[in-house]
Amino acid sequence: MPIFKSHSNSIVQWIVVTWGVLLPHAAVADQIKAIPWIKLKKETSQAKQICQALKVNCGKDVDVWKKQSGADTHLYLTDDRPQLIEFIKENHQYTVLNYWNFQHYQHHGHNTDFDEELNSDGLRIYPAFYPLNRQKLAIAVVKRWSTTYSGGGRAEEIADFVMLEPNHTYKLALADVAFHSYEMIRACFSQEEYQSSPHCHDESGSNLSIQFKDIGKTYYQWTLNFTDFTWEAFKPHSSKVIEKSHNIVLPFQQK
Repeated sequence: MPIFKSHSNSIVQWIVVTWGVLLPHAAVADQIKAIPWIKLKKETSQAKQICQALKVNCGKDVDVWKKQSGADTHLYLTDDRPQLIEFIKENHQYTVLNYWNFQHYQHHGHNTDFDEELNSDGLRIYPAFYPLNRQKLAIAVVKRWSTTYSGGGRAEEIADFVMLEPNHTYKLALADVAFHSYEMIRACFSQEEYQSSPHCHDESGSNLSIQFKDIGKTYYQWTLNFTDFTWEAFKPHSSKVIEKSHNIVLPFQQK
């Protein structure tokens, strides 16, 4: 699921690598961590049959997931609507446990935050659970804007973190959080420049990671860590500038 669907391979490869660091990790001392999902290739290839067996209407880009760790046998199906379906498979039978539909979700990220050149790419569900407390989990509903350049492109992603509730309901826990961004602008235009330059693009980007801490309140404290970078054209990788900042928040306490 690349960020730039029609860009150069270098952009797509950068995004795929970057997704590996997008998943937030918790402070080691507390051992409170986000729970990543693993895509199940076999089930994903049989997605249409699973949708029929579950008696649900699935959109395009259907994937089936499981939690990365633990003995939990629950499976999760996502599509491009987007919707999330929780189910189990027992004795070759599929049973729906819960589902959440975000097709008409009113996201809190707005395109007024970015240049008019960016086009909306809709919503997606990021494949991870984010702990709110010992019992409650949230998911990131991500809204994305992007555009392509000649030899480059730009993408911006904003996340709403929503708590999953029983009976197909959900509740907004944290809104309008910068999730990921990346821009690459070509700077080399001649064969000589491509051959002599250590770096032929201006690149910049930002990634979010999250630490979770139990401070004795109803919900965990979240530390939103932002890592920004800039790498100017014609300069070696060692000249890349990295800046870090953070914001401490409590879910449901946003003003």
